[in-house]
Amino acid sequence: MTTSDPTVAQRSYRFDERDGMIPVDPESLAARVAAARPHDFASYRQTGIELMLLGRYESALDHLDRALELVDTQSRRITVWINLGDVHRYRGDAATATVLFRRAVDAARATAPEVLSFAVQHLGKALAEQGDLDAARDLLREALHLRVGEGDPELIESTRVALETLDELPIPLPPAVAALLGDTPTFSGDHEGMSGDVIFVNGSYWIKRGPRAVAEHERLTWLRGYGIRLPEIAVFEADVLVLADAAAASLAAAGDSAEVGQSVGRALGALLRRLHEIPIAECPFDGRLDITLAQARRHVLEGLVDPDDFDDDHHGLTPEQVLRRLHDDRPDESDLVVAHGDFTPPNVLEGDILLDVGGLGVADRYRDIALAERDLREDFGDDAVRAFFAAYGLDAPDQRRMDYYRLLDELF
Repeated sequence: MTTSDPTVAQRSYRFDERDGMIPVDPESLAARVAAARPHDFASYRQTGIELMLLGRYESALDHLDRALELVDTQSRRITVWINLGDVHRYRGDAATATVLFRRAVDAARATAPEVLSFAVQHLGKALAEQGDLDAARDLLREALHLRVGEGDPELIESTRVALETLDELPIPLPPAVAALLGDTPTFSGDHEGMSGDVIFVNGSYWIKRGPRAVAEHERLTWLRGYGIRLPEIAVFEADVLVLADAAAASLAAAGDSAEVGQSVGRALGALLRRLHEIPIAECPFDGRLDITLAQARRHVLEGLVDPDDFDDDHHGLTPEQVLRRLHDDRPDESDLVVAHGDFTPPNVLEGDILLDVGGLGVADRYRDIALAERDLREDFGDDAVRAFFAAYGLDAPDQRRMDYYRLLDELF
């Protein structure tokens, strides 16, 4: 049913000391994957799992997404959600993994009790890695109770081991990060913006972890030579990025008077113009539609899009309808710039300090313009939008492109 099912690559992996799967014979496994020609649910799923064992996470997600499209029972759908959660967990994206595991648990409780023990155990291990040991212990005890009732000695033993090693599962910080933060760091998720992938530490640092942190570090390092003010990198090791607090508020918190709104609009427009003037030939990162639409499709297939969060004029649409419209109405990309990817007032601090550059790459300029215009109009009004366009130097905005890239953002 899951990666613990003996019919799925059971002889291809073993568990390491952190309860992670590693291949027993990587060379033979790689040869089998290279020869694979998946054509149905089972073969796409098995190849996806084997690609995960080899650490080829993007390809693993592609194959498991295809398996998800081919499912014919709720039980199979749940097991693929668990497999997808494992891939995200192993690549360091704990937040997405937890979403998928929670969904698997909820669905199994409602409609597929035969896979509930798998779903509960995977969620328990994921929460243990994130340090939520009380919740993890409750889930693993539930999994053990279920498995004792099912009577499979191998599964019972795996859950017992997970419970016995529970205190060892929280993922430690890399040495350089731990040295910077000290023996008893104080973590806080209570901060402006409340982003789920950034934590305030010791009142002085912001810490991010996983593939998004790696992407942001790469872009911060590259962008620093182009005259854009950026947060200072305190330390980066493995997949952990620590940024020094800039001691400045975001432009989203500047106030709501008309005069303040125009000031925010001018600041955003001037900064975006400078960013968009960087030569695209020098940018190694790609954010064009071939890339972003593939990412959007993955988000839709894996159920990671919440239509309740859509803008008012998109309410009533399903994520699938939005994706279809994006493909049907896709514009040409003849006006490329170095785009931020999420250029909004919360991502610019006072003093023109640019934040959250993990999505930066070559893309149509309207990918940034559309989001800036939307947030400025909603939060500060029409005068702020006019000030933004004047500072940016755009006399006649292309409404069709603004509408398209605002629709694209619904899937991110």
